[in-house]
Amino acid sequence: MTYLDTLNLTQVSIKIITDNQALSGAYVASPTFSQYGYSWLRDGMWIAHSMDCVGEYASATRFHQWVAHTIMRYEPQIHALLGKISRQESLLETDYLPTRFTLDSDFGEEEWPNFQLDGYGAWLWGAVQHCQQHNPVLWAELRPAVSLIVQYLGALWHLPNYDCWEEFRNEIHLSTLGALYGGLSAVHSIDPALVAPQLPQAIQQFALDNGVAPDGHFMKFFGNPAVDANLLWLVLPYRLVASDDPRFMRTLQKIERDIHYPYGGVYRYGADTYFGGGEWLLLTCWLAWIYVELGRIDEARALIVWVEKQATPTGDMPEQTHEHPLDASHYQPWVDKWGTSANPLLWSHAMYLIVLTHLKAI
Repeated sequence: MTYLDTLNLTQVSIKIITDNQALSGAYVASPTFSQYGYSWLRDGMWIAHSMDCVGEYASATRFHQWVAHTIMRYEPQIHALLGKISRQESLLETDYLPTRFTLDSDFGEEEWPNFQLDGYGAWLWGAVQHCQQHNPVLWAELRPAVSLIVQYLGALWHLPNYDCWEEFRNEIHLSTLGALYGGLSAVHSIDPALVAPQLPQAIQQFALDNGVAPDGHFMKFFGNPAVDANLLWLVLPYRLVASDDPRFMRTLQKIERDIHYPYGGVYRYGADTYFGGGEWLLLTCWLAWIYVELGRIDEARALIVWVEKQATPTGDMPEQTHEHPLDASHYQPWVDKWGTSANPLLWSHAMYLIVLTHLKAI
């Protein structure tokens, strides 16, 4: 597969996504991996956004309607949590909304690191983009659910919670703050009555005041000067800072130096051991997206060529590769626990479609 052979892989990616959208509107994260038979708001938003990028607007609409329906189903739980906060009562892990739902909007039965806020911020951002660009009349239908999530995030945004990789429960993560800032800012732009401007401003200032390492780059989480590829999200799409911000440029340079395999893909972070810590296709696409914005087009295309080469002969794109693991000793234990890693991963296909759209727009 080469950059010049993208048409077939584009069509395969669209088909994989549409074939794995449930009647409810939810997208399954991966149809073949034992733990990914759920729909995450984070993954799902990017999958829906990719459908907008390729003109499959009805698919994206169905996903956003499913999210809104799901949130309204758990309105009593949200109000109960807000009531406990107003009474200054301690919160339990079961008080929070989950990070993933079954395709029929139920909670998963098994234990999971559920208290993750970034997916809810991501959905707000994606819902606004979809309504502004493709389906303005949908906003009235989504608005009650959006209002609930704004209240939920407004009460919890400053608390430690799991990051987007479902790790480090007791830390405050820059990528999470970026998603909350981006989502709440987007809602304010389309419906100012729902979000006071002070809220995204406070989140942005909190991140900038506490999330910068002594040498001037953004940190994986407060107090940890390592970088994580999810820090790319601070610029694209959430615009916590501009792409030419010196702090981001130092972060980008450190990502390129520390967690970008030479002539290969991008790792999540340097100490990753999930399935041995391989190169992730969706993060490699994200770096390519950043390069497109910065005008580094040849480098962006080279990354996309690498991503295409990771697809199977039938066009399935995995979550990560295993040729250059950070710690190979951790690969087999994960296989023994859950089976081989996810392939296809719909989020990988989604990010590929998104970046191709930006490359073709040049």
